[in-house]
Amino acid sequence: MRGRAISFRLHGEKRNPVATRNNLRTGCSVPDSGIYRVKHSQHQLPKEVTLIGNQPFPRCSKCAEPVYFELVRSAPAMGTDANAFNVALYQLPEMVEQEDDSVSGSSVA
Repeated sequence: MRGRAISFRLHGEKRNPVATRNNLRTGCSVPDSGIYRVKHSQHQLPKEVTLIGNQPFPRCSKCAEPVYFELVRSAPAMGTDANAFNVALYQLPEMVEQEDDSVSGSSVA
């Protein structure tokens, strides 16, 4: 095998593109840790979520349509402590309204 170069291709973790200020959506990385307003007309998702920088923006648990976000309040110190407990949010659950028995007038005897 003289004269042939051998190359190796490493398959690492796929990186999400960093979102721009005008395009905060599923499929991109969160640019800044903080509280984000959720925008998704297809399903009723939580109104706001707390996200950590460099994590992927979460998707809708019910569909493949992108979820859009708006930064409400930045929290730059959040997620920087290596000893802190952090939870990555990968998908947003649909919020289902539950009927309140006390409003309907039914009671248990």
